[in-house]
Amino acid sequence: MQGWTIPPQGAQPGTPATSFSTQPSVITPADLRKLLFKRKWIVIFSALAGLLVGLYYAKTTTAVYEATARININLGRTTNIGIEEVVANNTGLGEEPDEELQTQAQIIRSGTVASGAIEKLDLHNIPPYSYVLGNQPHNGHLTSDQRDTLVRMFQGATRVGVVPDTGLIDVTFQSPNPWIAMMAANAIVDAYRERDLQSRFQNTQYVSAWLAQQLTGLKGEVESNQKALADYVQEHNIVPTSAGGGNLDIDSLSTVNQQLAEAKADRIVKEARYKMAQTRNPELLVSVAPATILGSLRQQQADLMVQEATLRSKYGPQYPKIQEIDKQLASIQSDIDTEINSLTTRFRAEFNTAEQTENLMQSRLDTLKKQAYQENKSAAQYDILKHDAEASADLYDALELKLQEAGITAGLNSNNVDVIDPATLPTGPVLPKKRSDLMFGFLVGLMAGIVLAFIVEGLDDTLRTSEDAEAIAQLPTLAVVPHFSIKKEPAAAKPGVPVLLPDMVSYLEPQSLGAEAFRTLRSAIMLSAVDRVPKILLITSSFAEEGKSTIASNLAISFAQREEKVLLVDTDLRRGTTHLKFGLQNRSGLSTVLARESGAEAYQRPIHDLPNLIVLSRGPIAPNPGEMLSSHAMEDLLKQWRTTFDRIILDSSPILAVADSLGLAPLVDNVMILIRAGVTRKKALLRTRELLRRSGAHISGTVINDVNLRLEHYYTYAKGYSYGYKSNYGAGYGAGYGKGQNGDK
Repeated sequence: MQGWTIPPQGAQPGTPATSFSTQPSVITPADLRKLLFKRKWIVIFSALAGLLVGLYYAKTTTAVYEATARININLGRTTNIGIEEVVANNTGLGEEPDEELQTQAQIIRSGTVASGAIEKLDLHNIPPYSYVLGNQPHNGHLTSDQRDTLVRMFQGATRVGVVPDTGLIDVTFQSPNPWIAMMAANAIVDAYRERDLQSRFQNTQYVSAWLAQQLTGLKGEVESNQKALADYVQEHNIVPTSAGGGNLDIDSLSTVNQQLAEAKADRIVKEARYKMAQTRNPELLVSVAPATILGSLRQQQADLMVQEATLRSKYGPQYPKIQEIDKQLASIQSDIDTEINSLTTRFRAEFNTAEQTENLMQSRLDTLKKQAYQENKSAAQYDILKHDAEASADLYDALELKLQEAGITAGLNSNNVDVIDPATLPTGPVLPKKRSDLMFGFLVGLMAGIVLAFIVEGLDDTLRTSEDAEAIAQLPTLAVVPHFSIKKEPAAAKPGVPVLLPDMVSYLEPQSLGAEAFRTLRSAIMLSAVDRVPKILLITSSFAEEGKSTIASNLAISFAQREEKVLLVDTDLRRGTTHLKFGLQNRSGLSTVLARESGAEAYQRPIHDLPNLIVLSRGPIAPNPGEMLSSHAMEDLLKQWRTTFDRIILDSSPILAVADSLGLAPLVDNVMILIRAGVTRKKALLRTRELLRRSGAHISGTVINDVNLRLEHYYTYAKGYSYGYKSNYGAGYGAGYGKGQNGDK
């Protein structure tokens, strides 16, 4: 069954109707299904539009090629400057291998490496990088803005990733030109290797240069000691012997002198480390003391600086995340400064200790010298000068040899990068991904369509279902009349009978869903009051062309089919169309009856098979229809009809268009408000209800006309409904509603 019966309100005529309670509004899957079905064209169009946009993007996007080079970074390779024996007591904590690899990955993505690769490939003259220079040839000079733009473009096409659980790093570059992609990936690797080599070599050369300065002073000291020894020998006429030239305890003095030389060497090295710490260069400190947390802090700082650069280019400097990263950078910089201060303090302490040791050894040597002087000043002085000269010479020779080894070692051990797989020419583009673009466009369009459907639904104030009508008007729904397909041309009901319009489905198609809906309405009216069944029914609506004449005519036929004596009266004295429904003449009707210009001849029997159905058309258009319907003559007619007929159905004019029906409404038993789905607006229904209540009419409920049953929650089998009804009606559900279908005036 296509409608349902709800008992009418129990208010008496002239009193406001009792409010009709509804369930709280909760969005259910059925609501969502109903909304999507109602707005299906919006969703379908949006999904297709998204699909077309994705197709357009896939067709117009420039192909992008990708080349990848794989390198191995050997973190265990030493870069010591060749004085391992002296600095073997370095202590501290080092970086984890994974952290070190991440640090190197960020260095590969750095601006220095990018600039080197750009210079190597001369990308200044190759599109799209040449656009930065305004397509002018590169003259060897770039502004800071141009350099930053080129580096950002190059970094945007570069991707560096660490292969999990290995020491390998993949360097990937994307470009519309496959040759550029391959050469840029290899150029990045070459620029990184060159930068790594230069960085480590420069760090080693820094320490070597300082040691060279120390050797210069030591060389002068050696020469001075040797000259003093020669002068002393010549002055005292001492002939050196293998025993040392006197009776001084050569072994003791030689041992202390050797220890003093070692203490001086240790002091020089630690002083070099202390001088390096005073530069506060983290890179130098990590090279001297790799087993510290300074490297880890530098890695964190590099990661945060990369994040900040990415966010700043995307959101601007005021982005909250950038401010948070700035705070973290400040905190890490503070930790780095603290670690540098700690290393500086430690190196100063080690230098002070070494200096104190040297002083102690020097003091010990001085004591031995005094003792030697007491025994044999001449021999002791000779021996002292000799050992000073020898010790200075030995120390100078040793440090000079180490310094020479440092230069060679710096060149041999600085580079710890091996190229495993150089980048090769890409065989095909990686972008655009046509299937993914199409799917993404379709999904975005589908989601946009659903959102737009919700927006349109929120802006739409028309009524479409019984649930909408009950929620707004607080009136029960007596029946739901579905949209039904009708033939375009009218057909005769029976031979010799006036031609009926095809929307008279209660007679022409008695087994259709539309006819069943009118029988449902008939049952709802009969069950609305057990003791006092309403006889005079008035059907009205808010505006014209909502289907009042169609509903009234079919309802009259349904009552007549129950063997009731039914009178159908067209009370719309302005634009009534009931006579057209039945193919009747309109020379006489209600207007002539009220004017006492006609009598029984105005009452017509349009259908031979239903002799108990009487139709009174509107008659000629009256000059004052409102006064005629509110006259005593109309009241007398209603009283007369009440005694003559079993059911009187009044097809009235729209309430909000004209006020003719308001004077008639209090005189009838029940008033039914007709709502046309998708046409009647919420405010119009509320206004109609209020006007009828103020006039004292008894509103029994609403009738929803031209409903798409798929939007009704209870009707879940609309498409496959075949409960004995003709197939030509079941196939028409969901079709568009045009003028002349379920609606007339």
